[in-house]
Parts: sequence; C-alpha cells; structure tokens
Amino acid sequence: MKRLNTLLRSSSHANEPLLKMLKRQVLGLTYLLSHPPQLKRIIIRETRYGQRYQSKQNWLEWQKYDQYIAHLLHSSAEAQSRPLHLARIRTISGLVSRLGSGLKVLDVGCGHGLISDHIRKMGNYVTCVDLPTITSLVHRRLALVAVAADAENLAFASNNFDVVLASELLEHLWNPQIFLDEAHRVLRAEGHAIIEVPEGREGLRWDSHIQYFTLEGLKQICRTRFNVCEVKRLVPLRGVPTIVLLLRKPMIRTSNDALP
Repeated sequence: MKRLNTLLRSSSHANEPLLKMLKRQVLGLTYLLSHPPQLKRIIIRETRYGQRYQSKQNWLEWQKYDQYIAHLLHSSAEAQSRPLHLARIRTISGLVSRLGSGLKVLDVGCGHGLISDHIRKMGNYVTCVDLPTITSLVHRRLALVAVAADAENLAFASNNFDVVLASELLEHLWNPQIFLDEAHRVLRAEGHAIIEVPEGREGLRWDSHIQYFTLEGLKQICRTRFNVCEVKRLVPLRGVPTIVLLLRKPMIRTSNDALP
C-alpha cells in the first residue's frame, strides 16, 4: 500500500487549478478514444491487474503483460531513432568500451536487445535477461543469448561477469536493493555495473514504474554495495531526464592483504 499511496500522491496534481486539471483529463480521454490499443491496455490493467500493487507476484504478472505490450507499441524505427534512445546507446556503449573488450556482460532488463546487440558487436560476450514474455523478442536477434529470469533472483553463479547492465530497470522492480545485491554477487571483484533510471518523481508518470530515484537517492542505495565511479545525465528536449551511473564492485580484502 505504501507504493500505491506514493504513486497516487505523485499523480494527483493536488495543487493544479481545477480548470487546468479538467482540461488535462479531457485531453487524456480524447487521446485514449483515438488510440484503441492504449484504451484496451488500460481496461485490461484495471480489470485483470487491479491488485498489482498488493504483492510482488501480482506486480510481476502485470509487468509480464505490460512490458510485452510496450515493446510491441514502441518497437518502430521512429521510436528507436529518438534522440534520447540514441544517446542512451552511445553513452552506455562508451562506458563499456572504456572497460575493455572480450568482456562477459549481463544485460538485465534487456528489452529488444538493441543495446545488447551493440555491445556484442564491440567484441564482448553478452547474456540477456528479461521476463519470459520479453525474451521471445530477444531471440529474434541472432547471436544473443536470452534467459528468462527474475532480476531479483539471478540464476547465475557468483563472480561470473565483468559488467552488469541495468538500463531502465530499477524503476520497474519491487525491491531494487535486492537486485543490486544480486548484481554485486554475480560480478567478479572490481567488475562494473551500469545503471540507468529516469530522474525524479516524474518517473512515476508511467504506470509500469513503481519506484522513482533522485540522483542522491540512487547513489545512496548503490553505495551499499558499490563504489560510484561516474555520473552522467541524459536530458531530452521533452520528457524526463535520465541518470546513468558507472559503479565498481570493490576488491574483497582478506586477512592476508596488507593494510594501506
């Protein structure tokens, strides 16, 4: 209920003038009536997934449906060529290239696998992870290994990857801290994680998001497991900015290591 209350407060527009609020609602209704797929999605959301905030399992079932529909609706060449999407690929690819080549990369929440495919072509070995309804999309892209899994329970051995990538993932998760624990576990010592999330409460404008992050809040939860190496912000002409963090898993000291 805490998550639901936060979401409702963020979208209630309590300080918005009545006329402006009514105009916004009319425009929203007009949009839905002229876009039947979106209207169908909302009807299914409220009839089939009305209890989505009540438990993690309910939330996962909603995500399986919603993310599949979202990928179908936004898989056009136009959507994939938007400036923010291209900037995301350039930024993440640039961070990975600085870490080396021939890396074992785990892309959690990979979506269509567009970023994964780009990183693979840079000479790395990429494993994709997403919900079972999404991995079918990844399988359409040759040379990508796709595994259906829960991001909060990664089915991989510890100390196995050089890089863990989570682009537009944490805002969808029931418990992002558990995912960070899992990312830390599967990374080798001094391996890196790359995290990207929408910035601020505006990230909750999408009903597929259950979490929001400020820069300081994101750094705080990441520092429970990682060192923060670099921060980048992607600012679109319209819409919500995103934060990109480059993190490093600290070297684990043993009793035989010399103290500084």
